[in-house]
Amino acid sequence: MPGYEFDELSVALSFALLSVAPSSGEVKAAAAAAKKEVPKKEAPKKEASKKAASDDFDDLFGDDEPETPAAAPAPAAKKADDEIGNMFDEDDDLTEEEKAATAARRARMEQARKLKEQADAAKGGKAKKEKEAEKSLVVLEVKPWEADTDLEALWKEIIKFEKEGLTWGQTFKLEPVAYGIKKLVLTCTIIDALVLMDDVTENIEAMEDYVQSVEVASMNKI
Repeated sequence: MPGYEFDELSVALSFALLSVAPSSGEVKAAAAAAKKEVPKKEAPKKEASKKAASDDFDDLFGDDEPETPAAAPAPAAKKADDEIGNMFDEDDDLTEEEKAATAARRARMEQARKLKEQADAAKGGKAKKEKEAEKSLVVLEVKPWEADTDLEALWKEIIKFEKEGLTWGQTFKLEPVAYGIKKLVLTCTIIDALVLMDDVTENIEAMEDYVQSVEVASMNKI
């Protein structure tokens, strides 16, 4: 060809290269085959690394899952039962003298306990009795309208009045007032929590045909 010079060696090399070089189809087929033969080993490595990281994190901060508690050893429970049993069977190892001394000591303790209970009961009963026995001795003076009023009959009429906690005196006396008039002086005992003096005096004042007035001369705790 005009303008190009070829020697025999260059032509031979070019022909050899064209015959040896693979076609584009062959190159694609070879690449596909190579891709199929390569194993995928990256995923297991990632999973292994994730597991190792998780184990390290649990070792550092502790596992959130509660551990199953270990069962208590049976010998410890048996030992406790044996000790409890020995507490009740300790008398079996004592001699007759020691048993007698223990029995006597227990009897003394029981007697002391009973005496204490009796003392406490007596103390409580005494306190209750003292509380109930808060009484007052009252002296009353009753003045009649007329000098000829039968004060003894009036006294008998007055003491007929009964009320829980009220006890009348067994006697009375007469004291002069003026113009021949005498006053009737009598006593009674009341339990303060049960009796009001107004109840007593109002009952006497109700005998208005004979009684001019009623006065509480004195009232003292007994």
